[in-house]
Amino acid sequence: MRRNTALILVGLVYFSMCASRALAQTTRPGAAAPAKPQAAKVDASAKSSALAQVDAKRALNTRMPEVKLSGARLEDAIQFLQDTSGANIHVNWRALETVNVTRETPVTLRMSPMPLRKLLKFVLTEADSAGLATFYADDGVIEVTTRDLADQRLVTKVYPVDDLLLTIPDFNDAPQFQLGGTTAISGGGGGGGGSGQSLISGTTNTQDQNQVGKAARGTELVQLVMDTVQPEVWRENGGTSSIRYFRGRLIITAPRSVHEQIGGAVE
Repeated sequence: MRRNTALILVGLVYFSMCASRALAQTTRPGAAAPAKPQAAKVDASAKSSALAQVDAKRALNTRMPEVKLSGARLEDAIQFLQDTSGANIHVNWRALETVNVTRETPVTLRMSPMPLRKLLKFVLTEADSAGLATFYADDGVIEVTTRDLADQRLVTKVYPVDDLLLTIPDFNDAPQFQLGGTTAISGGGGGGGGSGQSLISGTTNTQDQNQVGKAARGTELVQLVMDTVQPEVWRENGGTSSIRYFRGRLIITAPRSVHEQIGGAVE
């Protein structure tokens, strides 16, 4: 009995020593357990913000509610437009300051419901009566900046103008019918043939003439645009913009402000 008790005590001591040695090995410096891989953290606010962003081009056509601003700060007015429409609007304040437009510029405006595009234009006009501030949509963002900065980038657009070059003939040179000089159709079992002479004389190749006339009118239209829309920007006048006529279309590479005067907003 005593012998069995001694063996049990020896076993307990040995087990205790082994456990202590294993514990020391796992807790010694430099033997830290391998770290568990952590899942990448996602900024919940950034994710929800990205999902909430509205495409800039569609946002510009969003119908805004009635707006009443009385001496509001320009920054607050633009923030209101952004919050209401959900559009991503970025304002280049440093550029606007060069034309004396700041965050504190007062805006007084009362407008009935209208698209964001038109309302933003009225807000900028109230802040800058000289028309030096503008905006445009690019890569999903509505950029508010100066007109000079926006015009630094040239944009190429194609305008169909075939309908502008169409002319309606006045028919002052109608074809002549010559019935007296034709040969009658012979009778008989077989069909007879005529003399081969045309009943209509005096016809001209009007299609070729129309093409030549359309090209000439296209050249005149190009010159008209260069003479009336910011003449100083065109390459022929020492600028960097270009315009050409090709098969019923005007191909224009010019600043945004030029396209706005020719065909509306650039998007």
